Amino acid sequence: MEDRMMWKVTSNGSFSVRALYKDLSSRRAGFFPHGLIWNPSVPSKVCFFAWEASWGKVLTMDQLKKRGWAVANRCFLCCEEEESIDHILIHCSKARDLWDLLFALFGVCWVLPFSARETLVEWKGFMLGKKHSKVWKAAPLCLFWAVWMERNKIAFDNEDFSVHRLKNSFVCNLWVWTKSIVNEGPLSLPSFLDWLGAR
Repeated sequence: MEDRMMWKVTSNGSFSVRALYKDLSSRRAGFFPHGLIWNPSVPSKVCFFAWEASWGKVLTMDQLKKRGWAVANRCFLCCEEEESIDHILIHCSKARDLWDLLFALFGVCWVLPFSARETLVEWKGFMLGKKHSKVWKAAPLCLFWAVWMERNKIAFDNEDFSVHRLKNSFVCNLWVWTKSIVNEGPLSLPSFLDWLGAR
């Protein structure tokens, strides 16, 4: 018997585009939320950050240790757990306060997935209707950015953690980034907050 290549996806070992398409379509875990990440209402640097976060490539303390740096690994925000991108953006108790604010603003209940990537995949599939969808799509990127900027103020500027500064940064950025794309939207920050909660 001669050696030959076999396509393990099909029972007869023959490659076909149809079999490849079916195999790729069935792998939801491999789905990447590029449409949500590359959001035209969000600044490019924030989109790039979300891209890096989704791939787990942001230089958090765990990534620096993997690259051979001798650093103590702890979350700059909560000081309770080791810092990874999924911890700081999703699981950190300080970031959770911000997630709770976001969900309260939109009036939704949500259980966050394990990773930043999974969060964005699930986020893309959830809609609040046309009125709020553009703001909803920008919200996780805005939250990621606010958390990362707060983390960097602590790490590099020796500032103390401020939940007020974190929440203010998130809400103000979300309003500024999305007010130009929301037709007949609110003209002030207080009216924006009221508008988010109205359905």
